[in-house]
Amino acid sequence: MNPTSDSEFKRSSPQAFGDMVGRLRRRFERTVYVSAADVPDEPQSPYRARLGVATEQPDAGVEVREREVVRGTVRIVYEIRCDCGRRWFHRRRERVQLCPRCARAVLIESD
Repeated sequence: MNPTSDSEFKRSSPQAFGDMVGRLRRRFERTVYVSAADVPDEPQSPYRARLGVATEQPDAGVEVREREVVRGTVRIVYEIRCDCGRRWFHRRRERVQLCPRCARAVLIESD
């Protein structure tokens, strides 16, 4: 027998052996599968568009319109002005910009 494996066997405690046996038993337990029909729907939150059909009828005289919900993107553009009067736009907010007209360093301050 390999002396390292023999010494490892001697160092293991009865509790460690019991833990190993328990892990082995759990590996051979029967797997329980869940049907997708059994999973409940996510609760409606105030921040999510309701996609279901309305069950109650609206009051008379109330106009109801449906709108399509789409995803949009945001692009932030910073306007930078130099003391020489030149202004330009940049997509990233950097602390210092170089003026295209006078080539001076412009320290960016927020309003």
